[in-house]
Amino acid sequence: MQQQATLVYVPAVHAGIVSYISETKGDIWVLGSEVITLIDAQFDYLRKEIRALTPKQAVISLSALFLKRTVKELTLADLISLNAKKTDLVLPREDIFYWLAKTHLTKAKLTFSPTFLRWNRDNSTQKTTLNTPMATAFEAANQSSDWWRQVGCALVKNGKIISTAFNHHLPSPYTPYIDSDPRNSFHKGEHIELSTAIHAEAALIADAAKKGISLEGTQLYVTTFPCPACAKLIACSGITKLYFSEGYSMLDGEKILNDAGVLLSKI
Repeated sequence: MQQQATLVYVPAVHAGIVSYISETKGDIWVLGSEVITLIDAQFDYLRKEIRALTPKQAVISLSALFLKRTVKELTLADLISLNAKKTDLVLPREDIFYWLAKTHLTKAKLTFSPTFLRWNRDNSTQKTTLNTPMATAFEAANQSSDWWRQVGCALVKNGKIISTAFNHHLPSPYTPYIDSDPRNSFHKGEHIELSTAIHAEAALIADAAKKGISLEGTQLYVTTFPCPACAKLIACSGITKLYFSEGYSMLDGEKILNDAGVLLSKI
């Protein structure tokens, strides 16, 4: 019988993690200090979460919640062993685990499952035709750790998707689970500047600037119509066409984009 196990990073125990683990079987492996250090060499944000639970504290917490299952701290030796045994692993749908899968779990059988909390899970690639830029944008949105709104976008240049992004919290996607989310105090569209998150469009444009990619004449596909601040960025970026799937509670961005000559299309 194929051995099964669950991997998880636990900076704080929350309902999303409990739900994720409850739907799995076998041993529960909490990322240990060695593995976190390995990951942090690539992502450089896990070690900065000084308010996060230590791996040992996370093991104790999950052991109390899942009395009938074995909870362990994952070391580098364990990671190598799980891969060598071609273990059937369930991993969170998070960037650090996608990286682990590509670099250290190439032989294991992997299934990805969501751990981040969602107020509304309506965002789905089923809304769009598969293998389209908008479907890719929705796939990106599914990686967001934001509780209230998950937005993804895809940039097309010369007929090819060259970049994707999604809204995420800084300094790490786990920030709202450790510190809570300041957006909890407001309704949608109110005080949008009070947030620890960077919007998908801003993240994409910033990444393009970092990599030296010109946005002149490109097309942007976004799951939700941009907020006013992101509309300004798009208007000044060189993007010429904007495709969106869902509306937004503030309409100021429409005039900004129209005045900049950006063509808008709802799909």
